[in-house]
Amino acid sequence: MGLKRLLIFLCYLTCRLTFAQSDNLDSLKSRVESIPDDSLKTETYLRIAYILYAGDESELYAQKALELAKKLNSPNLIGKSYHRLAWCHGLDEMDKKTAYLDSAATTFTSIADYYGLGNVFDTKGTILMEYGSLSDANDSYQQAYDYYARIGNEERKAGVLNNWAIAEYTRGNVNEAIQKFKTALAFRVEEKPISPIDIARLYQGLGECYRLQGDLVLATRNYLKGYEHRKAAGNIGVVESMLSIASMMYDVAEQNIDTTSIQEIIKENGFDNSMSLIEQAENTPGVADRIGIQESIMDVKRRRFLLNKDFEAAYELLLRQKQIQEEYKLRESSLEAMADLKVKFEKDQLTIQLLEEEVLNQKKQEQVTFLIISLAGLFLISMIGFLYYQNRVKSAQIELKDAHREQQIVSMRSMLEGQEKERSRIARDLHDGLGNLLSTLKVNIGSLQINFDDSNAKKIYGSASQMIDEACTEVRKIAHEMMPQALKKLGLRKALEDLVKKMDATHPFDAEFHVHGVEQTFDDNTNVMLYRIVQEALNNIVKYAKASEVSVQITYSEEWFDLTIEDDGVGFDPGSSESEKGMGLKSIAFRTEFIGGTYDINSRPGVGTLVTINLPLHPKPEA
Repeated sequence: MGLKRLLIFLCYLTCRLTFAQSDNLDSLKSRVESIPDDSLKTETYLRIAYILYAGDESELYAQKALELAKKLNSPNLIGKSYHRLAWCHGLDEMDKKTAYLDSAATTFTSIADYYGLGNVFDTKGTILMEYGSLSDANDSYQQAYDYYARIGNEERKAGVLNNWAIAEYTRGNVNEAIQKFKTALAFRVEEKPISPIDIARLYQGLGECYRLQGDLVLATRNYLKGYEHRKAAGNIGVVESMLSIASMMYDVAEQNIDTTSIQEIIKENGFDNSMSLIEQAENTPGVADRIGIQESIMDVKRRRFLLNKDFEAAYELLLRQKQIQEEYKLRESSLEAMADLKVKFEKDQLTIQLLEEEVLNQKKQEQVTFLIISLAGLFLISMIGFLYYQNRVKSAQIELKDAHREQQIVSMRSMLEGQEKERSRIARDLHDGLGNLLSTLKVNIGSLQINFDDSNAKKIYGSASQMIDEACTEVRKIAHEMMPQALKKLGLRKALEDLVKKMDATHPFDAEFHVHGVEQTFDDNTNVMLYRIVQEALNNIVKYAKASEVSVQITYSEEWFDLTIEDDGVGFDPGSSESEKGMGLKSIAFRTEFIGGTYDINSRPGVGTLVTINLPLHPKPEA
């Protein structure tokens, strides 16, 4: 939640600076060629490349900077140029990014520029995080920290520790993350002047870590410390702090865990209960202008309704939420809405279906009760009449069920196609649009450091740069999860292999991927459906299975494509009413049916679970 709220803030700030940045870029382009070939011209080329962020034009200006830096024989500018070139290429050109970073590191090493080396390895850690190489990212952050330590730059050390801590708890090393957050916090509270926003973000991170550990008291206290610093700064981030506590209370309540300790702590800080947290969040100044924050408040509020089994109230709230989405998503100026609503599109569609089913089930139950009473009365009149009426009711129910089933299939097919198109569009918009805007913001802030040799400006620049790096990382992570590049560029086999490796690196179980037979290609729609099936199955394993070993296997034969996902977790009864309500299993079944395959699940409590998908490679045409 912390990164998500930060993303919204940066979107807003980016919107405020876009036009000024655009004018600045045009001015630089028109004047740079008239500047003499000196270090100022080189720095100007680099600034233009930073503003453009990535792509052919950005690379062109970075190359001009490199050529001029070599002509001037300036190792410092050569290293900066190589560093900039690494950002001009996407994740699909990892070899070029790595080569340019290595060149920058070699150049900075030759002149013992430890600050430049720290920047290189901090950047390398961020790129590796985006690519999913968490272990390598951890090593890069260690090197960046060591270089800043050599020159005693405590502010940059604190910035690296914050990124490093995020990498640690993403890998599951929560204790390491806590230690790094605390070390960064020890520096931030001694800064002159202190930055309440930076301190609040560190407390928020600590709260998330303790929440993962299940220490509800420490999580609550750290969320509240972040709340106090944000409140003192008059920052709208207080909403995030309050919603984190309310959301955590609903999490533990769903698990039947006592929330008395949390209740006592929040009362000491002026909140009566979870609802008072939500109400105060709703009344925070500035919320009315930020659709993304309103959406988050409504999400938490809806969870409260669901927890209390008030499905109709939850359904009504969700309908209002959808109406707000429709009103805001077409407004180009509403960057907050676009960033937040796109991420939640699929989640809300499935949630609406779940709530509709709950409401319909309640109404059907009332109808069944009425029918039973009516049938009992008819039985007293005539046994023949009762049997006749009962037969008609059963026939009507069968027809209704068949019609409802057919409608579900048609609706799900349309929804799945729409979801995948929306995923692709959202991923492209986030990566190409929002990513470039964030980079533009970073360069604009970076220019302040160049123009003003002031210690406070440096500290502000470092903090803002760190926040933008985190936002860029989150944007690319979201874009990659919504439409993996490996699936589009390298096909199904490579995409599944990358997915399994990522799960193995970020979760406590050992995950393996095996392929048998000669690989055959499918159309893009089938590739996406099979990828989503594996993704959903692995997510179910993470949430419920408590497995130590997971195996994903695909087999190509002459006539069939077979996919199996197996784990040695706690297992469950597939025929139970609880499992039949699960949206994950329904999603897998519908996606399998959508591409013409068959789906089977074999599981028992205590013996793990085996999911099998069979897809004919040469399906017979429908009659």
